[in-house]
Amino acid sequence: MSSTIDRMEGVYRRREEASALFDAYEKLSQRFERDLADERDVLLSKGAALMMIKYWLEENGADPLRG
Repeated sequence: MSSTIDRMEGVYRRREEASALFDAYEKLSQRFERDLADERDVLLSKGAALMMIKYWLEENGADPLRG
């Protein structure tokens, strides 16, 4: 799960279309790490937030992960 999160972060960090959402994601990630004790919960939370970015990009025709 960690490698998938790392890969998605790398992709969306570089996307101008996702910059505002990714900024919010980074703040949420810090909060997840601070508030959640279990690493699995942190990763699941980050994954869910990244899926929201992916969904937004798909809906706006700009998803770099879509074939």
